[in-house]
Amino acid sequence: MKKLITPALALTVAAGIFTGCSSDYLETAPVTEVSAAVVQTTQEGAQAALNGLCYSMYYQESDLFDYLFMNGEPYVQTVWGEIFGQDYYSYMWSNQTGSNYKWQANANANGWMTMIPWSYCYNLINQANTILKGIDDINGDREVLDFIKAQALSIRAHAYTRLLQIYSYRWERTDNGNKYCVVLRTEPGTDAAPLATMNEVLSQIYSDLDTAVEIFKNSTATRTYNWEPDLSVAQGLYARAALLKDDWQTAQQMAHDARQAYPVMSAEEYKAGFNSPTKEWIWSGYNGGETWFTTWGMMFCCNGAYPGVWGLGAGSINYELYRQFPDGDIRADLFFTPDKIIGNRPAKSSFWNQSYCDPASMNLMKNQVMKAQIHAFEDNSYPTDKSVNWPKPYNNFQTGNDDESYVVFGAQFKFWSRDDYGSGYYCYMRGSEMLLIEAEAACHNNQPNVAIANLKELNAQRNPNYTCNLSGDALLDEVKLQRRFELWGEGFNWFDLKRWNMPMIRKPWIEKDVDSNNIPQADALEKQPDDRGWKFAVPTNESRYNPLVDRTLVDD
Repeated sequence: MKKLITPALALTVAAGIFTGCSSDYLETAPVTEVSAAVVQTTQEGAQAALNGLCYSMYYQESDLFDYLFMNGEPYVQTVWGEIFGQDYYSYMWSNQTGSNYKWQANANANGWMTMIPWSYCYNLINQANTILKGIDDINGDREVLDFIKAQALSIRAHAYTRLLQIYSYRWERTDNGNKYCVVLRTEPGTDAAPLATMNEVLSQIYSDLDTAVEIFKNSTATRTYNWEPDLSVAQGLYARAALLKDDWQTAQQMAHDARQAYPVMSAEEYKAGFNSPTKEWIWSGYNGGETWFTTWGMMFCCNGAYPGVWGLGAGSINYELYRQFPDGDIRADLFFTPDKIIGNRPAKSSFWNQSYCDPASMNLMKNQVMKAQIHAFEDNSYPTDKSVNWPKPYNNFQTGNDDESYVVFGAQFKFWSRDDYGSGYYCYMRGSEMLLIEAEAACHNNQPNVAIANLKELNAQRNPNYTCNLSGDALLDEVKLQRRFELWGEGFNWFDLKRWNMPMIRKPWIEKDVDSNNIPQADALEKQPDDRGWKFAVPTNESRYNPLVDRTLVDD
């Protein structure tokens, strides 16, 4: 498929189509003026806007949301998908925004925690709507134009799926989808529109993806970049949406189809730094140097600038989850935990000793003996991709001091940056996720042999000793556990716990209790499935500018 515009120019065009929006929370300051008419009447304009739409998924949205560097999809996946959950602990996050980390912002309709994902998703929806408004009437290469249409429909469906994940209750609490949740907009602009039910939104998502899948299947056009949607992306998005309404037949089929060209990556690829697409990356964010100071890697890669300069770490695995890794599982190699101690100095029990581990932050860098173990582990934990001169992990690149940053109990070495400024692609979707959706759906569809085959296919690249002969609920629990292992830190845990109707439990670290966890006492938390915090409030900015929003329908 011929590309007509560079990513940088695409962003300019995408920004330009926002002029004229009435609600300031949906506006993006344009770099240059490009009218919607150009997008809706010319093939070049439609192509440029589509590229800009894709690119804006991995770009700082506006100065209003630069707190902790809001940079689109990676930020939403990490903060809402992981940090609010239990498997990923971030001292950086709890230290900087403790009240939000404790689920005290979910119901605050005036807060930035409720506003950011709303604004992000509706920006994507508005861009997609602008493209779709005139795409059928443009004179040009119909094959290319239809492909652009399918791509825009896919991203609109993705944005509405994200909104349901955050602003709606789980399916079982929506009266079969009849509870109201978000605003449904299919026309460009921000005209007043009422709240829609979960069923109405899901119906739109299914309709968009039905059309997109049909177009992609019948098209000879192809994408050029991994950050563009194509057939596999649309099928993967369909599988994700189907999970939200327990539509197991659709979820299984779409996930199976989505992953056919994207086999499970090898153990070596899994340890390559999660920085650039491998053979199983179905969809990813653009590696944009223009946004170096807001890249995801700056904050969340083990060798990004801010974990080192701020000295707050780059995330750790919940030790209760880590304990469940079976012997020989290569995924366990990516975390600094008691079993990584070489010899017996310090003792493994030192992880629960204040002389070695700071109980307020879980920082292990306060003791010289422990530091030596950490540095030895770091030296052996560089990504397998040797083509990159990787910066040192947990290092203050400004001073060159690798003793300044926190390396915490369970610190992750899964995500790496190519330089101090966070350069790298970000994975939105990969084959292993689809394999695990297929396995989960197969359990519900009474096809245990399919689920077991899926688990064995995955673990052939993760644990050579893996066997599985489970059935019933035990098999489903194993699928869920493997999903938590495989997709750790990639943006799924909070969303999964919500739809699984499972509690979110962060058990605390207790001095001298080697059976306790690795989360500071101040950050311990338990949220049951019926807690109101599982649904974020509709932002006040929406109802302020949109008089058709009836807050009594959602402020329960």
